[in-house]
Amino acid sequence: MELRRFLELNEAMALRELLDQILRVEAAWDDESQRQAQLQKLFELLDGAALHRGPIVRGLASLRQRIPDNPTFHQFMSLVVPIERQHSRAIADGDFPVASEDRQEPKEAQLMPLVLVLDNLRSAFNLGSIWRLAECLGVSKLHLTGYTATPDQAKVSRAALGTEQLVAWEWHAHREDCLEKLRVEGYALYALETSPNAVRLDSFAFPKQKVALLLGNERYGFESDLLKRCDAVLEIPCWGRKNSLNVAVTAGIAVHELRRQWLASGYLST
Repeated sequence: MELRRFLELNEAMALRELLDQILRVEAAWDDESQRQAQLQKLFELLDGAALHRGPIVRGLASLRQRIPDNPTFHQFMSLVVPIERQHSRAIADGDFPVASEDRQEPKEAQLMPLVLVLDNLRSAFNLGSIWRLAECLGVSKLHLTGYTATPDQAKVSRAALGTEQLVAWEWHAHREDCLEKLRVEGYALYALETSPNAVRLDSFAFPKQKVALLLGNERYGFESDLLKRCDAVLEIPCWGRKNSLNVAVTAGIAVHELRRQWLASGYLST
């Protein structure tokens, strides 16, 4: 970005340009020539920041003297991560260049006779995270109900890192229609919810049959009448002051435990 154009940006846009350039440096880190080129662009922006009319941007100009001309990755990130956090830059998984390449083909692994029912999830980021774990752990399909987002929304695909193209999904306007369909297809229904009648996940033995795990709204979960329609209600025991987990974390723990059990019992071959 030309210095003149940078100086004409309002403070919010100039700050964003600085933070975006930090990400460009990180993305180019493993290529020395590209890294140096992106570092030089960052140094030019920081030199120009001293002349910007915005006091927050001017305050970041001192970062130029603190970053060595040829920093190690740790030196660079130790200086810039506090800047990202201070200015509320929302960093998601999709912003991080990965250290290892994805496989061209998945490992030889058996898809599980398992589907996830995601009911009225508010967070597109949570949904994208669940999509990613579903692809990694061998979930057959995702059923989206109510106002749960769909993969055509940018925030979902950003968090899913392309896995929304790899795991089958279906959207249902009404949750009841989805559950009725799964019952007809022979699925056992298990809700993941904190409830007085819930069974601890670590003491529950999943049956060797098709299973649907139900995950509800991040704040309100499921209504009691829905829980009564399930074969069991499962909860993940928590030992801290909080008695519940993020919905994507909950999904990851539950799916991993189910796969572990089915592998140990021989129900899955790999």
